[in-house]
Amino acid sequence: MHIFLIGYMGCGKSYWGRLLADSLNYDFIDLDELIEQREGLSIPEIFEAFGEASFRDREQVALESVRNLQRSAVISTGGGAPCFHDNMSRMNVMGKTLFLEACPRILKQNILKSDDVRPIVKAIPESELETYIANHLIERLPFYKQAQICVSVDGLKLEDLRLLFK
Repeated sequence: MHIFLIGYMGCGKSYWGRLLADSLNYDFIDLDELIEQREGLSIPEIFEAFGEASFRDREQVALESVRNLQRSAVISTGGGAPCFHDNMSRMNVMGKTLFLEACPRILKQNILKSDDVRPIVKAIPESELETYIANHLIERLPFYKQAQICVSVDGLKLEDLRLLFK
């Protein structure tokens, strides 16, 4: 069985995904890292060179490629992955989907303390970032809410996640 972690950037998909995968003895796959390995370019470089639409096509191909994995895996998706190319429906068929929900204030804090370059928000001034996140999150919530399981990251513990998949 595959477990797909979805949610807005900065909600902890990679962090929780690694912990959950280790605790369940599953493989861990970060979809963005998989794309970077295949393309030989970073996500920001792909956005810069080819644009978001091309990135979303590459993302769909990477997502489809995990369908045939032999071992169970926890797969951390990019924040926009569920919102394009009917990916949310695909993930719901390929395994369990888990929406990691966080408020815009927490998302902003996590994005700002991360070393990762986030192409979607890199041009947004820090003073406007929380408002941007709140508005963008509203657009994405209809996709995220299609997840089979929804948990808040506020106070989340690994044991809480493990119990969902026993």
